[in-house]
Amino acid sequence: MLNLKIVEEEMCPIGLAGHLLIDKWIPIIIREIALFDRRGFNEILKNNREGISSASLSSRLHYMIQLDLLNVQKSDDHAQKKLYFLTEAGIAFVPILFHLASWTAEFRNPSPEFVSRTSPFHSGDDDLKKKLLERLHQIHVTKTIEPTPLWWLADNL
Repeated sequence: MLNLKIVEEEMCPIGLAGHLLIDKWIPIIIREIALFDRRGFNEILKNNREGISSASLSSRLHYMIQLDLLNVQKSDDHAQKKLYFLTEAGIAFVPILFHLASWTAEFRNPSPEFVSRTSPFHSGDDDLKKKLLERLHQIHVTKTIEPTPLWWLADNL
């Protein structure tokens, strides 16, 4: 296995991002945690539309913790349940997800339902994006609020 420090020091930023983050599951896991508030392993496993396997989810969650995109905490409700929260780096990845959504909406044919939900966040409304990131910070970093379902839709911010 390559020494990550050496890899980071020798790669350009685009190459390094590709090396670290280009994986089908990482954006999906961040979406599940950030936008659908699915913070438990089983919540992510059972509810994602793409059908991630248990082994893939487990390995990606561990990897994302190593990359400092996520941190994990024990649940207050159940001694064995772990909850995954976005870190500052994970929150900073959310606008990238919206840029990816914008690109696919323009050049491919994703679900119109989801295009309509995400389009306000990639249409140039910087205030809306800023509010979204602030709310994610409150949910995942300071843990000062508990989100409601689909809280991130424009009407709910």
